Formats: sequence, structure tokens, C-alpha cells
Amino acid sequence: MKPLYIILIASILILPNLACERTFIEPQDNNPEAVFENLWTTFHEGYAPFEERNVDWDEMYDLYRPMVNSSTTDAELFNIISQMLGTLDDGHVSLTAPNRDIFFSNEIRDQLIDDELFSIPVVKTYLESGYKEGEENSYFYGKIKNENIAYIFFDFVGENFYKLNDFLNEYSDVDGYIIDLRHNKGGDFTYSFSEMGRLTNQSTFVFKSKTKNGPGPNDYTDWHEWYIHPKGDYVNKQIIVLTDRYTISAGERAVMAFKTLPNVTLVGDTTNGAHGTMIGRELSNGWFYSLVPQKVELFDGNSYEGIGLAPDIYSKNSLSDLSNGFDETLQTAIDELN
Repeated sequence: MKPLYIILIASILILPNLACERTFIEPQDNNPEAVFENLWTTFHEGYAPFEERNVDWDEMYDLYRPMVNSSTTDAELFNIISQMLGTLDDGHVSLTAPNRDIFFSNEIRDQLIDDELFSIPVVKTYLESGYKEGEENSYFYGKIKNENIAYIFFDFVGENFYKLNDFLNEYSDVDGYIIDLRHNKGGDFTYSFSEMGRLTNQSTFVFKSKTKNGPGPNDYTDWHEWYIHPKGDYVNKQIIVLTDRYTISAGERAVMAFKTLPNVTLVGDTTNGAHGTMIGRELSNGWFYSLVPQKVELFDGNSYEGIGLAPDIYSKNSLSDLSNGFDETLQTAIDELN
């Protein structure tokens, strides 16, 4: 399976309308103080959810800038910047340097907290033989053993979502569906929105977003509203969507869309809470980092950045259960559909 950071870095969207960048940009100075200043300033001018994450970025400058001087080593600088970015606790903020482990601002992702509480091999034991699967588990689907319930897993959000239509066609006679977005790595949410057309019979408002377009605190595009629209033969059956703390980015936006459907129940744990668009930048010393220039508000008018989307039914696996081949969250979904 591809490492988590590869999927997320591959999904970084460079927005052309992020203003204030000149056609010709003078090279940045390559020294510890200049590197720190450049990164801090880029966040100051381009990062959107400071308020949602309860971080005063000027205070962070006052705290961490004195730690950096002309003799600061690369190791020290990486550690200082990581500490500063860590105050955001943002799953879309990362720092990457050669020969170092990637640093994620979000503690859950950086420390892999409870990462082991989801097991694809265990999930597959619940399926009848002959289930379908994509390369590197990009998706897999089949029928639950001894149940009239169909199950599909999506590892990320992209062209793999085209399989949703095949899945619905193949299992049109079941009593209900389980759509597993646990550990979903994100990608391009528009694939999920377009392919969910068969699950709604009316156009439904999901969320709105606005993106930084200047250095000032109020420099944003207008709000843009996002909808799911009916497409194809309508499927009106009970659906359980599974989530966990590693459901992130476009995976969370897919969850947002599912939340608008009256026949959907969310089961599992709260999502990561990092769903604004992510962009990438490079520092003069060759390090890369990511930040979020976007605010997102759900159909209820609230922002869940830094909070995550809570399930309707809470369920969390245990290592002891998984070691015995039992997925409590999946079983909870199966029981809910019976």
C-alpha cells in the first residue's frame, strides 16, 4: 500500500488565484533565519483556519523566532519549525526534509495514534469469496457472509469512486449497504460528489468554501457552494458509512455529502477535522511544507475544521478484538442494518 503521505502530497492542489505572487520572484535567502521568516510569513498571509484552530500566529512568532539564529543547525531548525506547526494540530500541515521522517502537525497522524485499529485483512474475512478489489486496495467490495448486506471500501477519493456504480448494480437486491471510509487518505472530493448521484433524488447543498486570494486577513474569494445532484437510477436503501480519526480531507468532504442523505447513518469515530484545500510550498533550503488557504462551512453553517465530523453511533475497535479477527465497528454496522 502506498504510504499515507504519498497520497496526500499527490493530492495537493496549487491554486492559481492565490494572489500576491509576482511573475518573477527574487530568490529567497538560504539561512536559518530567512527560512523561518519565509515560512512564518507564508502562513501569516496564506493560512486560513487560524481562528478555527485557536492559534494566534503572532504569538507563535514571538515564542519561536528567538530560538533561531545564524548558527542554528538544520536539525534544530526542523525541530523548531515542527514545534511551531504542531500548535495548529492540522492534518493538512506537514514539513518534509531530505533524510528525515515527514512531520505532520496533527498529533494523531504524526504519532500514528490508533492507526493499528483498522485492518484490511480482518475486514476481508467478513466478505464472501469472489469479492472485487482494485490495485493496492484502492477499493474492494463484496457481500457480507451470511447477510443480505453489501460492503465497499475506498482507500482514497479519486477514480476508484467510479466503482460505486458497479457496486450498486451488482448488489441491487440487498437490504442495505456499508460504505467504509475509515483510513480514507483524501484526494479529489469531486469524484465522490459526482458518483453519489444515484443516492439522492434531489439536488442537495453540502458545504461552501472560500479561499485566500491576498495577504490580508480578510482577503478571500467569494463563498462557493457545493452540491450533490441526482444522476442515474435512484437507489433508496439504508446506508451505513464507517469513519475514523484517519478519515481526512476529501474523505471528510465525502462524509459531508453522505450526512445530507436521510437514509445514511455514520458509524465509527470522529473524522480528522482537516478538510480545507491543501497547497504545497518549497523553502530555499529544499524543504517542503503544506498549508491550508481555505475555509469550509457545512450545510448547517458551522465549521468542523479542527473538530471533525462526529458519528451518529460511536464505535472503536480494540487490538485484542482485531487480533481475534473481530472488527467491532463493522459488526456494529451489520447489526444496525438487521
